[in-house]
Amino acid sequence: MTYLVLGISIVNTILIGVILLKQKELNLKLVNSLKSKEEDIELNTLENKKHIDDMLKMREMYESD
Repeated sequence: MTYLVLGISIVNTILIGVILLKQKELNLKLVNSLKSKEEDIELNTLENKKHIDDMLKMREMYESD
């Protein structure tokens, strides 16, 4: 009976270790994915700011006429 409990404990410990390694790999993939999206978002915000500025200039020109 003692050997059964010891065996189950060892198997559980090994499974937990494997799961933690897989989770670590998944977390790294997710972090890399989020970092690449943040760079895209920054580029988009700069383009959006330029577009908004252009639209505001056009609006001012239209309203001044």
